[in-house]
Amino acid sequence: MEEKVNLSKQNQWEAEPGEELSIPEGYIRDLRHEVVVFARKERGGSDFTFRCSKYNRIADGEYKFEGVIIDTSKRNSEGEVNLTRLSYHPELVLVDTAFMIIPAIEPSSAD
Repeated sequence: MEEKVNLSKQNQWEAEPGEELSIPEGYIRDLRHEVVVFARKERGGSDFTFRCSKYNRIADGEYKFEGVIIDTSKRNSEGEVNLTRLSYHPELVLVDTAFMIIPAIEPSSAD
């Protein structure tokens, strides 16, 4: 039975190393944009990316992203993944933050 999809609530999925991570199709079907957020290094931040279904400017320096999937996996000090985790957020707002939006390209299934 397929897991129910509720796009109005936050959700997350986890998998241990070697396990397959399974996300219901409804959460990932319409992810059209990849967003690269440039964090301020002097404050200890690091750049990160997420995918979203749509976005719009809501005020000067303020953007709202809808249908957001973020890789929130746990990594060790060498950068290896200890726990694969993806998080869904109905919306995310960035204020006065540097970012770049590019089309999300799905991997081709060419064999």
